[in-house]
Amino acid sequence: MTTTKKTLLIIGSVVGVVVLGFAGFVAMFYFSMVSTVMTKRSPDRQHTAKLTRVQGIDVNFKVTVDGTRVYGSPDFAPVRADFREQLIWDTNSVAVILEVAGRRIFGYHVAEKRSLTDSELHQIHLTRFEELRFEGTLPKDVVTK
Repeated sequence: MTTTKKTLLIIGSVVGVVVLGFAGFVAMFYFSMVSTVMTKRSPDRQHTAKLTRVQGIDVNFKVTVDGTRVYGSPDFAPVRADFREQLIWDTNSVAVILEVAGRRIFGYHVAEKRSLTDSELHQIHLTRFEELRFEGTLPKDVVTK
């Protein structure tokens, strides 16, 4: 092997190591910003919804149903607060809803594989607390609706 080929081999190896190291750093940084908030099965156990939070310059939420991404939220400000993000299945296992801070911001009809309209989103029946037959004692100042 000539000196030129050896030099090119060494330079290529060094550049390759640097590029791979940088790619690893970028991947590590990206995945440290993404966290699974919850994975939730439908009441009939036929479907699975997953809520992911992406914390970067802004906060975004992603919803996947049965492995398919169905929603990516607009930006939320990266405030130091509990967003109280959660997925909620309707009583018939037909729709899953994303709530953030008590507000329904997205719904997905599983059987029809489509987003819910605004009016559908607000008409979805969720299980009422009383239907869960809680056997404990609630604090006396809790107001039931």
